[in-house]
Amino acid sequence: MDWSLFNRFQEVASHEIGPRLLPALAEVIVDYLQADGCCIVQERDESMAAPLLEYPTASGAILFDPEQLGSLTQEKPFFFQDHFTARRPLRPLLGKFGQIAGLRLDNYSLKGWIVIGWCTPRSLDGIPLEASLQLFADKVLVNYLSLQRIALEQQYRFLFATVPQAIVRINENDNTSWVNQAALDLLQLEPDNLYPSAAEVSQGMMRLRSEAINQQEVNRRAGELIQNPNAEISNWLWAFPDRALSVLSRPIRSPYFNGRIWLFNDVSELYRSNQQLADQQNELLSKNDQLQAANREIESLISVIAHDLKSPLATLSFVLNFITMSGELNEQQLENVQYGQKTVTKGMNLIESIVYYNRLISRDEDVQLMEVELNDLLAIVVDGFRGAAMQKNIELALNTTASSPILRTDPESLVRVLDNLISNALKFSDFGKKVQIDAYVHHESLIVSVQDQGPGISPEDRPKLFKRFQRLTAQPTNNENSSGLGLSIVKALTEKIGAQIAVESELGQGTTFQIVFPAHLFNLSPAPESAERQT
Repeated sequence: MDWSLFNRFQEVASHEIGPRLLPALAEVIVDYLQADGCCIVQERDESMAAPLLEYPTASGAILFDPEQLGSLTQEKPFFFQDHFTARRPLRPLLGKFGQIAGLRLDNYSLKGWIVIGWCTPRSLDGIPLEASLQLFADKVLVNYLSLQRIALEQQYRFLFATVPQAIVRINENDNTSWVNQAALDLLQLEPDNLYPSAAEVSQGMMRLRSEAINQQEVNRRAGELIQNPNAEISNWLWAFPDRALSVLSRPIRSPYFNGRIWLFNDVSELYRSNQQLADQQNELLSKNDQLQAANREIESLISVIAHDLKSPLATLSFVLNFITMSGELNEQQLENVQYGQKTVTKGMNLIESIVYYNRLISRDEDVQLMEVELNDLLAIVVDGFRGAAMQKNIELALNTTASSPILRTDPESLVRVLDNLISNALKFSDFGKKVQIDAYVHHESLIVSVQDQGPGISPEDRPKLFKRFQRLTAQPTNNENSSGLGLSIVKALTEKIGAQIAVESELGQGTTFQIVFPAHLFNLSPAPESAERQT
């Protein structure tokens, strides 16, 4: 190494900084080699190169293909031509030189060439040309990286100064840290000092943490960091009387840095909204508890009233029957007695429905599931309604599957569901219409449907359909009794036996109710043929 050149570089570096250093270093190498000029070319990509520095004056050279200089170096980093003629693309940059020497720069941060030129060829015997250029290249690279670091740091400083989050980076190797302006304010550190010691930052964070009102949660997560220094923590909430912070902390481990980065995000607005929602939810839960208690009292009262009404209605029924047996009655008297008996029967049926529904919803009793041949059960249920269908000249048809389904269900509950659906279909059908009961398998589900040709269900009635004590727009066609509980019982019982109730209806075109059983509740056994019974 030529120590005289090294010392001159050191002297320049001691009093020149920033952008002025590189031209000063170029001046030293040009003077040392008694050259006429120097240029540093940066290879920006595979197809473009441009001058990074020209000394002593810039030629205004345009961009050119890096291959023009690459052909000079070939496979060796150092090149020398004592009789040089620049090609056309290089003439603006090197056209004045008749002799050049150069060195390829191949660092990951800076790729390109250093070229030293003499206008007329001269003897360079005794001058360590390659070593001098290598020493100059080292200084160029250090300066370039230093300028890059300063530019990058300025960019980061500007970027992090504008974000609202407080950012802290602590290097445990040398007890240093870096913070942005938001972190200075949050941790109450010395103003304008973006590089406080790690101890100062830690004290500020401890002071802030001690003011949190959710100390138990804060200390628990802090304990995780103590037990595992490599732990990553996110969504760590530090709550204060006037604000809330979401804290993120992650380790940084590399050959150059060993520490941790912290990010404090103000989530006060979100925290307050969540608190308000929690308070509202608690209030709603309290009101719901009160409402449920009130509902239980109402259910209990309804049940007591229903039971208490049974006795006088039974007495009234006995009296009416006794009247018919005590002597002959004229036509008007007999009609009045019969009307009274019908009224008592309606009342008893209503009471029985109320008591049954209250028992159904108030007791969480498990249903007794057993295997039932669905076709046989449907035949028995439908046969029980043939008399009622005949009174209104309604065709009652049953169409079952060719393979008799073995259904795992509670037969008593299923019969009650079917009774309500078929009874409603007959009630709301005009004379001479048809009620169709079907059982079939569709998309791995077993479906039992009850279809009528009644008035259908209006859009206004749809929301009220399965609610109790609801009076719908459509009315029974022959003054039949309707308690307003039938479909409520249907829905509750259907859910208890593991099925679903569905309804399809078009106003003026009739209604179809479907009981849908999932695949795990049934299997099919072969049967010779489908069964269809009609009246």
